[in-house]
Amino acid sequence: MTDINKTNLGIYIKNTLDESGWSLRQAALQIGVSPAYLSKLTNKKADSNPKPETLDKIAKGLRINKFILYNLAGIETPKPSNIEYIDSNFVNIPVIGEIACGEPIIAEENISGYVPTPSDVVKSGTFFILNCIGDSMEPTIANGSQVVVREQPDAENGQIAAVLLEDENTATLKRIKKTKTNVILMPDNPSYDPIVLNEDRPGRILGIVKMEMKRF
Repeated sequence: MTDINKTNLGIYIKNTLDESGWSLRQAALQIGVSPAYLSKLTNKKADSNPKPETLDKIAKGLRINKFILYNLAGIETPKPSNIEYIDSNFVNIPVIGEIACGEPIIAEENISGYVPTPSDVVKSGTFFILNCIGDSMEPTIANGSQVVVREQPDAENGQIAAVLLEDENTATLKRIKKTKTNVILMPDNPSYDPIVLNEDRPGRILGIVKMEMKRF
C-alpha cells in the first residue's frame, strides 16, 4: 500500500465529514471507532490503512460506498462488471427491454438505458432491470413497475423469476413451482392461468427478482 493511497483515504473521509456537517466525535460515535483514531486517519497520521472490517464500519456509519474506501486503501475487491458506481449509495444498472407480466411479449435483450439503484441491493452477481408490462403478478408486482433481476440459471420454489419461453423469442415474469416432471410458472393474479414448462414447451430461467421499483 502506498502513502498516496493512505493520503487519499484520509482526505476522502475528512471531506465526507465536512460535507455532512458532523463533528469528529459525532462521526466516531456513528462509526463505532474512537475519536482519536478517526482524527489520526483524517489527518494522515495513522500507522496503516484500516482493515476491511474497519472500512466496512466507516462506510456504514458515514453512508458511503465501501468499494470506494477499499480502492483508496489499496485493497482490490471483485466488482460485478456490468454495474457502474456513480456515487456513495447508488450504482447504474442496465435496463434490458421489457418483460411481460401478462401474455408473453417478444424479448428485447438490448440495453435501453440505465437506472440508479441502491448499491446494497447489488452486492454481488450480475444484475439487470426489466420493465414490467401486464398485471399477472399483481398485487405483488404492479403493472408498469421495474424489477431488479440477479442473473442466474435456476430458481427455488416460490421465487419470482424472469423466464425465456420456447425458442427464446418470448419472455415472462412468474413465480416458480417445481414438480418431478415440470416447472410451473405461477401468476400471483388468479385471473391468469399457469404456464407449464416441460420437454414439449421448454424454457430457460434468466434470473430471480431481487427488488421492485415503482415508477411514478
